[in-house]
Amino acid sequence: MAYQNLINFSVHPSDINRFENKWEDLQEYVNDNKLDGVELLIGYDEPENDIPKELVKTIHLPFWVTWLDVWKNGEDAVKKYYPNIAPDHLKYCCGGFNQQEMIKNQKKLWDYAALFQPKHAVMHAAHVELEHAFSRDFTYTNLEVLENFASLLNRTAKEYNSSEPPINIAIENLWWPGLDLLYPAQVDDFASRLEFDNWSFLLDTGHLMNTNIGLRCEDEAVDYVLERYSRLSKDARDRMKSIHLNLSLSGEYQTKQLLEGLSEEWKKKSFSEKYTTARNHVLKIDQHLAFKSERVRDIIHEIKPEVVIHEFITKDMNELSEKLHTQMNHL
Repeated sequence: MAYQNLINFSVHPSDINRFENKWEDLQEYVNDNKLDGVELLIGYDEPENDIPKELVKTIHLPFWVTWLDVWKNGEDAVKKYYPNIAPDHLKYCCGGFNQQEMIKNQKKLWDYAALFQPKHAVMHAAHVELEHAFSRDFTYTNLEVLENFASLLNRTAKEYNSSEPPINIAIENLWWPGLDLLYPAQVDDFASRLEFDNWSFLLDTGHLMNTNIGLRCEDEAVDYVLERYSRLSKDARDRMKSIHLNLSLSGEYQTKQLLEGLSEEWKKKSFSEKYTTARNHVLKIDQHLAFKSERVRDIIHEIKPEVVIHEFITKDMNELSEKLHTQMNHL
């Protein structure tokens, strides 16, 4: 089965510094590990000219975590959720002060992505508020998030003469409200709302596993991914072109945290402190482990992706290489 093998990378100094700011060293690492290239997470600055275009096969766009209230209510929501935040930093959180600015910044990201002529550009179809990452007392349903996300995508696409994005928009599942892939009818309803054709679905295996706190081993996790995938309509499965391949078995942690709830110190924290606390919490849920079982092949054989991104979070090159070799050896 022919598909591209990629690793996740970013323009952030924490990644680039691993290769002493030399993109040719990253290219050498890719070649040595028999990879086809990288999926590059970009930001709001125009990509540097020294990034080898042939190295970048796909793009990951920034994720707006808490954006839906701003989309609906503009600056009133900004004041509520992002008090005293620097205007230039706001776009990283929710895309801007209002719908017009959000569309403008999203288009800028699509244009930057198009510079690489990638196979796709990934977007997360989800919305969560920091407190709700712990309490799960969500403000919005899947349908409300997806309806508004479709509107954001449609209106951004209309900024182009063809009303089509310049790159394929690969829409990724999460375990927060939005595209969690648990309800096939919701997936089809969302797809029907998209008014352009240059899009696809991207399955993140770890994110799907995070929706089931009962999983305790790789076999259960693989069976769960395959079972949920089989429930999707043929149209939805046909749109699933790529996979973020990683393992997450955080059910015990999620169960413990849900029982404990929010700490009494939460309300005393500043926005910055809450954001850091929530980020650390999310990293414990979304483990980005490597598959150690040959059964990972079952996922690949069933979905038949065009692109597989080995998406890990690692503290150094040794951990990255260890996870990469472990997972690829089982493919």
